[in-house]
Amino acid sequence: MRVIVINTGTEILLGDVLNTHLAFIAREIFQFGLRINEQRTIPDGDTIQSALADVSLRAEIVFVTGGLGPTSDDITREIVAGYLQLPLVEDAIVREGIRSRLAARRIPTTKRIWRQALVPAGADVLPNENGTAPGLYLPANINPGVPSPHLFLLPGPPRELQPMFRNFVAPVLGRITTGSKKAAMRTFRIANMGESIIEKKIGDLVLAIQGVELGYCARPGEVEVRVIGSATAVAQAEEIIREKLGNAIFSASDETLAAVLVRLLSQPEQTLALAESCTGGFLADQITNVPGASKVFVAGYVTYSNQEKIRTLGVSR
Repeated sequence: MRVIVINTGTEILLGDVLNTHLAFIAREIFQFGLRINEQRTIPDGDTIQSALADVSLRAEIVFVTGGLGPTSDDITREIVAGYLQLPLVEDAIVREGIRSRLAARRIPTTKRIWRQALVPAGADVLPNENGTAPGLYLPANINPGVPSPHLFLLPGPPRELQPMFRNFVAPVLGRITTGSKKAAMRTFRIANMGESIIEKKIGDLVLAIQGVELGYCARPGEVEVRVIGSATAVAQAEEIIREKLGNAIFSASDETLAAVLVRLLSQPEQTLALAESCTGGFLADQITNVPGASKVFVAGYVTYSNQEKIRTLGVSR
């Protein structure tokens, strides 16, 4: 199934806000055998109508983020309803949820607030447990007279979108992708070896496996090697990668190098102290960002001047 994401928001196009939705949605839908085929970012306003008309011809699933709030530029709901020729009807449960949420916070209501309770006829409400604007799911071809994909309208703030996606969008995706072929993916994190050397060691061998996708991503201090394919193909690729790269692989999951270090130190109950100069506390920051680091990390020193290195650390002159 082809998946297209439409992110609305002039603030994204101006560079004021990072588009974190794309990476989040891509990760979440992979478990259902789905991958994003296309993404576009459009400004606030009625541009969404032409974007929707375009992608509806080329996708089975479309996610639209943003434009569900109460302000004048939040018109995603109205534009989608108009495009699909569906009337907007007020949902009493949504309205009461908005009223009680605002009342609990002693926030006065305005006429525009109640726009968030309008729902295209036939759409399913996706509850928003962290805001007032609910998400909406419109099944494919909800209006038989207007061919359309499965449409998910989601709020813009990540703190609202992400829990809504996990709690309410994911179950819907599970239903509509039943029977779809699922792909497996494995990511290996490599240290002390350059991207070109890694490719020379494993590239031809892994790509000789039928149906395998192989990708590399160089990051500061490491290279990620990503393998996608059937479970059998990924397992075959893993054998090759582990044989050729050996101990250069420090993780075959999302575990960072700092997390690996903390885990290894925790097992024999060892401790770690750091003395840094030009890194300016960077190493200590990486370690202390790992949950449980307090069990192993005892101290960090940033000694920048030569005099302080001699006085505090006992470095010889």
